[in-house]
Amino acid sequence: MSYLVNFKIDNFRGFNSLQIDGLSKINLFLGKNNSGKTSLLEALFLLVGMSNPLLPETINRIRGINLNTSKQLKYLFHDLKFTNSPTFYGSFDDTSERWLSLIPKYQKRINQDASTNIESTDEQSLISATTQTPDINGLDLNYSFKRRHEQKKTFVSSLILNLPEIGSRIDKEYVESLHGIFLHANTKDINTLARYSQIVKNKQGDLILNTIQSFDKRIESIQPLPDGIFFGIKGIDELVPSNIIGDGMRKFLNIVTAIAEAKNSVILIDEIENGLHYSAHKLLWESIITMTETFNTQLFITTHNLETLACLKQALEENKYKKMQDFVKIFTLSETLKSGFKAYKYSFDAFKNAIDRETELRS
Repeated sequence: MSYLVNFKIDNFRGFNSLQIDGLSKINLFLGKNNSGKTSLLEALFLLVGMSNPLLPETINRIRGINLNTSKQLKYLFHDLKFTNSPTFYGSFDDTSERWLSLIPKYQKRINQDASTNIESTDEQSLISATTQTPDINGLDLNYSFKRRHEQKKTFVSSLILNLPEIGSRIDKEYVESLHGIFLHANTKDINTLARYSQIVKNKQGDLILNTIQSFDKRIESIQPLPDGIFFGIKGIDELVPSNIIGDGMRKFLNIVTAIAEAKNSVILIDEIENGLHYSAHKLLWESIITMTETFNTQLFITTHNLETLACLKQALEENKYKKMQDFVKIFTLSETLKSGFKAYKYSFDAFKNAIDRETELRS
């Protein structure tokens, strides 16, 4: 699997522009509330799944923005202006590159001059040709891919709105080579059962069980059943459903199954500390570091919690994890007065010193 090493965003949500260089296997993004951490993960998710025209609507819906009117697509655009088309660029360690642009599709009005070519006219021309701003009836996802020593190839997929119906058109000439999973902070993931069932089919269920047992030694077994995941617990005569065992366990299981099932994939985890007691943070980092190596995944993680940062430092200082210090990168997102959003990268030594001296890392 190739790894994303450089990433650039323009005109997406609150970002007018943001560039991040020097990404690695495990990337942790810090920042105070409303610093753009979730938007960054969404932008990465869009680039990873750039051929999927339903992703723009999906990331809005995860935030609670249901597509009742086409104008709600404006929340993807910087300053809520459809003239600010979001663009994304990424380069990878194998020298491959990918590009994505979200382009609004404009609906022709009845009183539109028939001579006006809607498909090739920009928004300003369309506004001047009508008495009202033209309606949006979807998005074109213009995306390109380039491998080393090959020509850049460009494709188009479309999100098509005929509300309440939402449709799509996918460019069948493109075959996606990346796979991503987005674990959003506010979403109860209903896919954990499917992921764990596949892990069991791949005869890797013991790895998950051993990891979970380090979290809670009372657990003797994990069973994927048609109506959910159930745990066998010492001293209890029947299996216990996961929604009874606690949010912390469900969060832990959600993360480790995502990494294990999605081998050679990109995993995006928003607010990793949510739902976990601080005493489990170090164990979670140890599990993530081990499983990232085992399953060859690239992780992008957000947090604003100082305790979980201290636990990451403690894990990386242990002898068996020291070799991963160079593969864990820490970035702070901050909005500057003169240059807009910036990402500041910390080496492990700088990160360690900041934690030891209780220096603020989140702004």
